[in-house]
Amino acid sequence: MTAFPVSKLRQVLPATLIIAGLGLAVASSATATPSTSSDAAPLACDIAIEQNGRMVSFQGRVQSSEDMTGTYSLSLSGGGTTIRQGGAFAAEAGDIVTLGQANLSGTPERYEAELTLSVDGATYNCAPNL
Repeated sequence: MTAFPVSKLRQVLPATLIIAGLGLAVASSATATPSTSSDAAPLACDIAIEQNGRMVSFQGRVQSSEDMTGTYSLSLSGGGTTIRQGGAFAAEAGDIVTLGQANLSGTPERYEAELTLSVDGATYNCAPNL
């Protein structure tokens, strides 16, 4: 488990995710969508996707408004590739935590990416963030 570098944070995360670290409910394309709870999500998560020449990088990330533990599942498929990563994670309030990553050849459109988090009995589906 590696913390996302603060210098990179300013480049790739919308300002709304920084506000989420202060405990405010935020609605953005990178905010987690609870699939088993109607309450506001205590976290924001996404799959950062970055094209670098002929390679595409996928990185699952979570930022919570409170200390939390849970499990994650990151799945990437397409172009004859299937990658599944997962396991337990812990995040302190306001920190951005990387939950799996992969570098693949091609373009983002070639792949399907899914990040699912399970925290305190709730399941969150995290959106790709191009």
